[in-house]
Amino acid sequence: MRILIVSSYFPPHIGGVEAVAHRQARVLAAAGHDVAVATGRFDPALPEYAREHGYALWRLPATNPVERRNGVPYPLMGVGFWRGLRQLVAWSEVVHVHDVLYQPPQAAALLAVRARRPLYATQHVGPATHPHPLVRGVEHTVGTVAGRLIWPRCRTVVAYNPRVVAHLRAGGVAADRIARAEIGVDTDVFAPGPPDAALRREWGLPAGVPIVLFVGRMITNKGYASVLAAAGPGRHVVLAGSGSPAGPVPPGATFLGPVPADRLPGLYRLADVFALPSRGEVFPIVAREAMAAGLPVVLTDSPRYDEYGVDRALLRLIAPEPAPVRAAIDEILADDALRRRMGAYSRALALRLFDAATADDALLRLYDDVPVVPAGGVR
Repeated sequence: MRILIVSSYFPPHIGGVEAVAHRQARVLAAAGHDVAVATGRFDPALPEYAREHGYALWRLPATNPVERRNGVPYPLMGVGFWRGLRQLVAWSEVVHVHDVLYQPPQAAALLAVRARRPLYATQHVGPATHPHPLVRGVEHTVGTVAGRLIWPRCRTVVAYNPRVVAHLRAGGVAADRIARAEIGVDTDVFAPGPPDAALRREWGLPAGVPIVLFVGRMITNKGYASVLAAAGPGRHVVLAGSGSPAGPVPPGATFLGPVPADRLPGLYRLADVFALPSRGEVFPIVAREAMAAGLPVVLTDSPRYDEYGVDRALLRLIAPEPAPVRAAIDEILADDALRRRMGAYSRALALRLFDAATADDALLRLYDDVPVVPAGGVR
């Protein structure tokens, strides 16, 4: 089957949507499908076309000024993006877009409907949660309008957490059109293991001091500032992600910048606690990776976690403010037995809920009823 995946961003750009789309392309190609990925070309050093892991990757003309200036990822398509998409949609038998908030998936959905190609979508985010009211208002308006236009035209909309399911239902998507799935984590790659002292030295991290790790973009609603505020005696805070912290990094903390995906397992193994007090997320992908690596985790509380049947004694769910974040970290670091129990619980939960093999099987069944259409367009 010829499957076109459209994602506004794709590796080496770092983020959850990128990671999900990347794995989707690899899994479908490995299963024998003919897969093409369309994404934005923001770095002129990257090739316009590449063949990776058995799939074709097309980087189409786009710009990224909003993220570059304000840290908010929102790419703008060039005219060449439309032309490339039109050819790729004509070639495809299935079009699968990632998050209707962004221009490239919106354009791909429109072209797929016009070409009568079966359309699928993965909705990654729920209601807008950005702390700035203007950004939040734009996200809400664009996401609502695009969703109400695109979701009804999809055969299936994939949602990775109960919060997004509720968002889709509120947007008028019928329950039988929503595929509830999980973001799979390779639990062989993200696994407990001995810390690499050479990595610790390479990143300039102090020896013999517990590491509190945050992985995510340096934007307010990810909660990095609350983790940074927990820096102090008896621990070293490490921030990894795109963007830059607002203001200077205090003593007792290190900002690594973006860490490539293939180096994240080693970073998790250096850590003693993982903290991500983000707003509007339920088990984001980096939290799943940290859990698979056997780390105790500190996350923002939400009633949606109850749907997973979690043990709240072994998963720290707190308010996303500096004081409760610091209190949770203090408690975990002060009790070796608790830290070991929480780490073991994280690993067991990741194996039960987030193992990639189960998620991959669900993905491969998604397009079972798609009819074959004649090929067209480009290869």
